[in-house]
Amino acid sequence: MKRVFSTSVRELVEYTLRAGDLDLSSFGGEHPAHAVRVHQSIQRARPAGYVAEVVVRHEVATGNCELSIGGRIDGVYSDGTRVVVDEIKTTRRNLARLQQEENPVHWGQAKCYAYIYAVQNDLEEIAVQLTYYQMEEEKTVEVQCTFSIAELSDFFDRLVSGYVRWIDMVTDWTMLRDSSIGEMRFPFENFRPGQEQMIRATAAAIEEGAQLLMQAPTGIGKTMAVIYAAMQALAQRPAGKVFYLTARTTGRNAAEQALQILRRNGLHVKSLSLVAKEKLCFNPEKACNGMECAYARGFYDRINDALRAAFDREMFTREAVLDIAREHRVCPFEFSLELSLWVDVVICDYNYVFDPRVYLRRFFENGDSGHILLVDEAHNLVDRAREMYSAVLHKQPVLQLRRKLKGVLPQLFRGLGKLNSWMVRARRELPGNGDSLALQECRADLCRVLRQCASSAEQWLSRNEKTAFREDLLDIYFEFRRFLSTAERYDNGYATCYSRDEKNFSVTLFCIDPSDHLRIVLERCGAAIFLSATLTPVAYFRRLFGCREDAETVSLPSPFPAENFRVLIAGRISALYRYREFTKHEVARMISVLIDQKKGNYLIFFPSYEYMRMVHEVFQERRPRARIIMQRANMSEKERDDFLACFNEDGGYGITGFVVMGGFFAESIDLVGERLTGAAIIGVGFPKISFERELIREYFDRTNGSGYAFAYQVPGMIKVLQAAGRVIRSEEDRGVVMLIDTRYPEPPYRMMLPEEWRPVFVLNAERASSVLEEFWRE
Repeated sequence: MKRVFSTSVRELVEYTLRAGDLDLSSFGGEHPAHAVRVHQSIQRARPAGYVAEVVVRHEVATGNCELSIGGRIDGVYSDGTRVVVDEIKTTRRNLARLQQEENPVHWGQAKCYAYIYAVQNDLEEIAVQLTYYQMEEEKTVEVQCTFSIAELSDFFDRLVSGYVRWIDMVTDWTMLRDSSIGEMRFPFENFRPGQEQMIRATAAAIEEGAQLLMQAPTGIGKTMAVIYAAMQALAQRPAGKVFYLTARTTGRNAAEQALQILRRNGLHVKSLSLVAKEKLCFNPEKACNGMECAYARGFYDRINDALRAAFDREMFTREAVLDIAREHRVCPFEFSLELSLWVDVVICDYNYVFDPRVYLRRFFENGDSGHILLVDEAHNLVDRAREMYSAVLHKQPVLQLRRKLKGVLPQLFRGLGKLNSWMVRARRELPGNGDSLALQECRADLCRVLRQCASSAEQWLSRNEKTAFREDLLDIYFEFRRFLSTAERYDNGYATCYSRDEKNFSVTLFCIDPSDHLRIVLERCGAAIFLSATLTPVAYFRRLFGCREDAETVSLPSPFPAENFRVLIAGRISALYRYREFTKHEVARMISVLIDQKKGNYLIFFPSYEYMRMVHEVFQERRPRARIIMQRANMSEKERDDFLACFNEDGGYGITGFVVMGGFFAESIDLVGERLTGAAIIGVGFPKISFERELIREYFDRTNGSGYAFAYQVPGMIKVLQAAGRVIRSEEDRGVVMLIDTRYPEPPYRMMLPEEWRPVFVLNAERASSVLEEFWRE
């Protein structure tokens, strides 16, 4: 029995008929919901008998598979003499020019729909109509042609024959992949403790289309376990891909390494590491069009050759993508997006799945996709989601740009003047002695002004004229578009925030509760597995991830020997802000006790840079000969690597690193063995009290009575647990963690500590010294 390969009419047409330059310098595109409303409005205005959203499908036998081509026609109706297939397109281009210039992809899509509909309904001829709706002018033009079934059949056959050669290659690959999956075995002689349970739980969640929250300690092989289970499922899910989502380079590297290990053991699987455009672009100073960039010029003439040449490879890292793109002279970022359609595993940041501005629409726009999500370090997703679904508008850049446009772009100059006036009036709404104000509505009058400004900016930007203000205008245009797109999603989980400082005023659409937006994405996927060493309390994460009530949970204890890890709680030293000046000497003394009992390398985690500097000053006075390195804000990747390189293997030099909780050094770093001896964590990791955090607290107080926990306690303790997780990374590691704060003995915080920690409460430095001495003597 032949394998069935399903594709859409759109994919068929775009692959076969695309030609010419890549042009990403055209602007616009309303929020998809707006385009949907336009389609629906046109469909409702059609005469009686018009049938909207007609589903069609057609099968074609090829050498290796049964090609199933489907799609959804925007509308079908009869004009009295013939049947008309209606294809609706929204555009920002000039309508007269669209009538003169035939778009082969648009006509190709409509003609394919017409052919399939005609075959299914035994029609000898059929009319094809392209309906273009101009977004700014709100005008419509219709272009119609009539074709015989013979003409359409000839066109369709030529289209399919070009596509079949590619699909046969893909089918051959798929058969090889599935055969290797059938023979795949776990790549190590023994499972680590907990790995088999993780594999079974992941496999069951994928098979059932479930959502799974899996908490497992660092160092037991989470990445390999879930990827191994997902690979087993690929052969049973021919339409689905695996998306491994990670926020950090270290997570991407771990996924790439796991797949390479499986390949060395016989697995054939294609994977793509999708990275940001700025990390791939050959010509970052040029516009993305054929006039300026050689890699955009003729992109669509060469892209299919590049794909065929690349298909012999299985692993597409950033470097591999750059090599192939350079050889075939195609834009590397757009080439990587094309590759994503044909690989089995996509390793990428959260935003390619969840962020409405940049998510991969080709995979997640049309209902249940069957794709598998593996979300690494999932505890980061809540705050990242708040950022993705929020938008901010600043007054000062608007004013600065307006000054540059005076006498040059009068229409936009006037529009920005209206926007500035609106913001001046809004600023007056702030209370006399306050710098912030929250409203429970999205201001429609602001959105109207922004749409006018965005439209004027877009008309000028589309000319691609080089001016001194172009980049500033481009930046603020995208800021406007993001704000308007966010306004489309505004619901009860948002607040509109006004805030001011000395020179600026801003309006923020702040997403307090991202769960509904995440839920929409999850429902489009076949299964979702959330991974982290810190998914406690599970009710918090299930609620904010937007998971279903029946989402599965798995929590694995640490498999490492309990006697290798000692946790101390110095619960009489307050790290509260108001007491820090008085307790900084006690904190410095406790750090001295920690590092004195065993010479080695230590990380000291602080709640803020300010507090870190305070204690550092005192500590240096106490220990002038100590080797201390201190994290700086906004360190480059090289500076971070140099910092970690100081924690050398022998540990004999005794490095003490002062770092900030919740930053890079508190997550996703591996200092195995003697590279890290212990850590001190000062405070309970609370996020800084802010206007936005208070909005979160108030919102969840209203909705579930857990505002303080959701806004401060849980996010803080996640940072604590992540920081502590740096110490024990393997079965052979031994280490200590000292928690310093009066809040740790209290029930809400004590209950969030892992049960296997069994902390020892120390009342003073002498007791701490005794406990540590005993531990290191064992």
